[in-house]
Parts: sequence; structure tokens; C-alpha cells
Amino acid sequence: MSKFGSWSRFAGRTLAAAAGAHGAPTKLVFVVTKRCHSRCVYCDIWKEKDIPGALDGELSLEEVRSVARANPFLQWIDFTGGEPTDRPDFPEVVRAFATACPDLLLVHFPTNGLATDRINRMVSGLRADLRARLVVTVSVDGPPELNDRLRGVRRDFAHAVATFAAVRSAIGLRNAFIGMTLHAHSGSCGETSAALVERTFTAVNEELARRGAAPIGWEAFHLNVPHLSQHYYGNQAAPAKDGFGGPAHRAEVAAALAYAASRPKMGAGLVERAVERIYRAEAHRYLARGRSRIPCAALQTTAYLSERGEVYPCTIWNKPLGNVRKTGYAMLPLIEAARVAGVRQTITAGKCPNCWTPCEAYPAILAAPLRSVLALLRGPRSEA
Repeated sequence: MSKFGSWSRFAGRTLAAAAGAHGAPTKLVFVVTKRCHSRCVYCDIWKEKDIPGALDGELSLEEVRSVARANPFLQWIDFTGGEPTDRPDFPEVVRAFATACPDLLLVHFPTNGLATDRINRMVSGLRADLRARLVVTVSVDGPPELNDRLRGVRRDFAHAVATFAAVRSAIGLRNAFIGMTLHAHSGSCGETSAALVERTFTAVNEELARRGAAPIGWEAFHLNVPHLSQHYYGNQAAPAKDGFGGPAHRAEVAAALAYAASRPKMGAGLVERAVERIYRAEAHRYLARGRSRIPCAALQTTAYLSERGEVYPCTIWNKPLGNVRKTGYAMLPLIEAARVAGVRQTITAGKCPNCWTPCEAYPAILAAPLRSVLALLRGPRSEA
């Protein structure tokens, strides 16, 4: 199908959802594996591989192909983990959906960047095969010494920047990003989060220069608000660590977001800059009040699929809705049953855990155009 036709259908389905229509979701967050060789402080996914039997039951490649065939309406997929590329057949997983979903427009996955050569081979192969846009985010959570401590791997920073440089060469400047989750704060490391954002940005460019690679601009540097999730991150015990999620930490995160908003975004398009500004404006409200003014789109335009086939509303709410192995690998029967049971109404009423993760925030922004425009008008005036 033509790109224009696919985008037209995506726009129509998104506007229908904004008007309250209940159709098939356009976006899926799919955890392809819980395998991961990082050892991040605020995420316990990596511990799964060390628990006997914890990785058993992951959807096989043939089952993944069945999931793709049973859900051909998907147009935007975030493949995540764990570390997605630690699944040896990860490229075939992505190709399964590219084959079965004729209107697929966007494929994104985050990576820890530890295995530069393997990741670059996978990305280069996918870029050659996919009709959809391929976007990759490489995780860097601080300047070298702090990043390596937070992520629990020696020379993690150097590996991540090397991977970013390789991936950017393969898929282009506008499709590769550095993603920093704002874990650190002055209570744990002696520096404010805003200062660490500046130091991290500078350190990334210094490492790129050392490798003979072009620098990044602030438009390629994305900041994430940290969250707790039992079924995904397995980090519900994290509040005990350094005041994670408390008022002081939230205030530091908000200040870091404000600082990043003041930096020039020279290479970003107008739409991308607008969406990012809305994301940051609503992140400030979420950090201050615990929820955004933009309603969540979970079970409206988005859904979450675990590595074992369990469907959830999103990455945060630990509410299993059923397993696709019992529905012929189709998600829609489980989503529709959840809607009938009032799960979607609970979300719109704000009685779910509430979050502002990029996985849920960006689809929510698109599915609520009027509220998003208001958020844009209220957004940081200093953003260039």
C-alpha cells in the first residue's frame, strides 16, 4: 500500500479515537524478551535471566508470526525488552509484523548499545528490508562514570555512544536518538539533574568527537521521566532508593526538563518540536500533580503485549487482560472484553496508576488534538 494511503488511514483512525470511537489500536508495545545484560539500578528486568525458569514461555518466532497475522491493523510498534537485540531472531520478529501489517508506518526499539557490531548488523538489515520508518533510541543515563554505575556495566557509556554512531550512520540523523532517564539527583550524587543533563550531552559529543563522528544536537537528546511498574520493570521497591519518585526527585526532574527545553533544537522538524514541547509541558504537570491533562490512549489507540503473550493496558498498569495463546493470537477480543468490563473507563477517569511515559504519552498527544494544542500554547516559552 502507498505511504500516503497508510498515513491517511492512521490519521482517520486517530481522529476517530479522539472522537470516542472504539476500534482496533494503531500502536503496540511488544516486549520481545526479558533477556538483558545491563544491570540498571532502577530496573530489575535484567534479573529475570538469573532466575531459573523466568525466561521460559516466551513467544516463539512462529507464535510471533501468528500474532502478527492475527493483528494486521497495527501501524506503529515499539519493540522492547529487556534488550530486544538479545533475542537472536529479533530481525525476524520485526519482519513478521512488517509482512503481516500492510499499513505499518513506524518501528521503534530502544537498546542498551552493549553489542555494537550485532546491533548495527540488525539495524542495517532491517533498514534495507522495511518499508516503515525505523527509529532507534540508545540509552545513556549520565556522564561516563555515573552512567556506568547506574547501568552496572564497565565502559557502558563508551559502548552506547559507539552503537549510537553506528546506528545513526545506518538509518540517518533524524532516526537515531540518545535517551536519558532522569534517575540521578543531588541527594544521591551531589549534582542536580539539570547539571547532569548538560554534562551528559557534552560527554556524548566528546566521545563522538573522539571517534571521529559528528556531534548531536539537543533535538536528538530525549529525556524520560522515570516510572515504577511491577509487570514490566519489576521495580516497585525502587522508592526506597535515593528518594526515587519523591517530591525532591520530581522537582529535580522537572528542573532538568526545563533546562533541556531551553536548549536550541536546530535539526528537528516543526511537528516533532511541537510534539516534544507538549510532552515536556505535560511532564511538568505530571511531576507536580501526578497526572496529565491529556487523557491516556491505552486500550483506545494503544496496547501492550508481554513476551509470554499476556495483554495489558500499558507498560505501567499491572492488570493482565488475558493471553493471546487462548484467542488464536488475536488481541482485539481481549481488548474489547476489557472495554466492556470498564477498564477503559477506569483509565479515562484517571483511576489507573497514571503515568507519562513516552510509550503512552506520544499516542495520547496524537489522540487528543485539542488538549494537545492547549498544552502546546502553555508549553515552555524558552524552547528554541
